Amino acid sequence: MNYKDLYNEQLNRHYCTARELQYSNIYNYHLSLEELNGFYDFIDNNGETISDLFEKLPLKSFNSKNIYFSKCREFDIQMHTFFDLLKADLEENENYLAIRNMPEVLKSRIYSEVEGTLDIENVPTTRRRFEELVYKDDKPKNVNDRIIKNMANAIEYVLKRPSFTKENLRYLYDLLSKDSLEYEDRLKDEELYRDDKVFVDGYEGCPSNKIEECMDSLFDFVNGNLAKNSVIRFLLPHIAHYYILYIHPYFDYNGRTARMVSLWIYFLINNDSYPPFISDAINQTKGNYYSALSESRNAHNDITYFLLYIFDVSILYFLTYKNIEHIDALLKEKGIVISNTDKDYIKRILVSAKGPFVYTDFTSWNRIQISKQGAFKILNRFTEYGILKEVETTSNKKLFDINKEMIAYEKK
Repeated sequence: MNYKDLYNEQLNRHYCTARELQYSNIYNYHLSLEELNGFYDFIDNNGETISDLFEKLPLKSFNSKNIYFSKCREFDIQMHTFFDLLKADLEENENYLAIRNMPEVLKSRIYSEVEGTLDIENVPTTRRRFEELVYKDDKPKNVNDRIIKNMANAIEYVLKRPSFTKENLRYLYDLLSKDSLEYEDRLKDEELYRDDKVFVDGYEGCPSNKIEECMDSLFDFVNGNLAKNSVIRFLLPHIAHYYILYIHPYFDYNGRTARMVSLWIYFLINNDSYPPFISDAINQTKGNYYSALSESRNAHNDITYFLLYIFDVSILYFLTYKNIEHIDALLKEKGIVISNTDKDYIKRILVSAKGPFVYTDFTSWNRIQISKQGAFKILNRFTEYGILKEVETTSNKKLFDINKEMIAYEKK
């Protein structure tokens, strides 16, 4: 097995997942599990010497030699596609898409975190409760209320752009987890991180005695690149996101903390050209998110897989927000004004629908608990507006599809 040739094919053609390397006919290799691990070991140990597209990161690892990514053909295409979209958007508008939609993006982060809990309420209720908790300072009454309040406080904190330090990270973690952790999962007052082992989804987190030195490498890496005009600077929020999940510095709330740190670093970069969609995008594409994390972990911390996922959902959500703006403008010309709740419903349809769908698909995508009649009321209204169209079918089920005439932006 010539691992060097295989890596070059990965770089110049398709960056295969482990499953593709084992079972597909893309390269006709059909690697065994032993060969697959041998390939990942080879790249981890020799990547710097065999290709200048191997990008080693100065982050400490506890179970591989490097944390790295490969600037492969797909990475290059995705990155340039995203930046071309940013450029085209600015040419069309006075302000960046991020600036135009930031209030709604930040609210969507909170709704997405609430939707990740077991006790989910429907979106309109969550929106009303958000207003009561954040703007009327109502007291939390349940776990969803606490998540909303804590997330709002955390967002308010990172919006102030505090320095990215271990002490400030502990403060952010306390904001996010306030009154929400089991006793055994809480940190002691003087501790920055957990003091025991943790296992999540079959992976062991960093040994507790190595967490601080690993996290220190993250603080040094981020702060050393905040002002640099480079690809790494653009990737900082996402690299930090992956790394915190990899280290798993806490017993609980690692995912929520990682996503909030991503937003924090986004604001520290102070780059309004690209919107921080990731939390909302992850919530709607969880299967692909967890697959990307697993692929990177299993490939000995080759985060190319995670970064390709980030590019993919960023492009998808960028175009989705552009299409929502387009739909909103078309409807206003007809004297129709759609609410933010309706825009959120439309966003979920645009992201999730891959063809005709039924009303239960709609309720599943939006994680709402409403009657069949309630769902049809919303979908029929969207059909009346021209956003959707009914699809003829021989079954008794009523099918809907997106009206392509209302869509102005599609991924090429």
